[in-house]
Amino acid sequence: MGKRIRLHQAEVISLSYLSLGVLWIFLSDKVTTYIFSDDIISMTKFQLSKGIFFVIATGVYIYFLTKSLFDRVNHRKKELELLFTNPNLGILKVDEEGYFTEVSPNIEKLTGYHPNELLGKHLNHHTPEHRKEKDLENLLYIRNSTHQDGFIFTKHLLSKSGAEIIIKGYGARIETKSPSKKEYIVAFQNITDHVNFLKKLEDHNKQLRELASEQSHLVRAPLARILGITGLFEEGHELTDQERNALLRNLKVSGEELDQALKDISQKMLFSGE
Repeated sequence: MGKRIRLHQAEVISLSYLSLGVLWIFLSDKVTTYIFSDDIISMTKFQLSKGIFFVIATGVYIYFLTKSLFDRVNHRKKELELLFTNPNLGILKVDEEGYFTEVSPNIEKLTGYHPNELLGKHLNHHTPEHRKEKDLENLLYIRNSTHQDGFIFTKHLLSKSGAEIIIKGYGARIETKSPSKKEYIVAFQNITDHVNFLKKLEDHNKQLRELASEQSHLVRAPLARILGITGLFEEGHELTDQERNALLRNLKVSGEELDQALKDISQKMLFSGE
């Protein structure tokens, strides 16, 4: 019920004013006749006062109703102005067949195409050939949406320079004058840089995992020797001076090997991040 009132605010204002007016005239005339039935002059004065009061009261009533309506309209207007002037957010409309019927001027910055180069074109007109099948599925998904349901989709598009860009769209079906005609409004962003950054980050993490796997054996060998030698000392084995000196030399060599392995890993990680 609340939604119906919002959709037909003009009818609500008119009907409420009409109902209030008829009710006021009927009841006030009854009271006037009852009180001043024998005094025409007093009745005339009262009718005048009653009329003035009715005009003032309904004027105040209509003021608050229209003010509430205009406040909502102006608030919505500011939201739409902010939306349509966002340089990183494009707005477009398509019909049920997927043809552009309206595009925002900043679409040229986002895709390289002037609005006139897109109007009347199909949604898949500038789609890379290997992406068209998936985009047709998206179009079918959009067609099946209702007024209550929004939709989100990702689309690949060839920009005017020939580069493939990725578009993220957020849309909804909108009402038209003809109930049988469907139209959709879509707000979209060019997310190519964001997607490429995430892919680069994922590739870098993969390189680090592969590097860690490849280099782990270089660390394990000297580390195992170091742990073995320190274990002998901790367990208190009786060792000759010659054995002790040999173990210390091996401990030093193993430490140097471990240090070099860690330096190599650090160097490779540095280069992999460039």
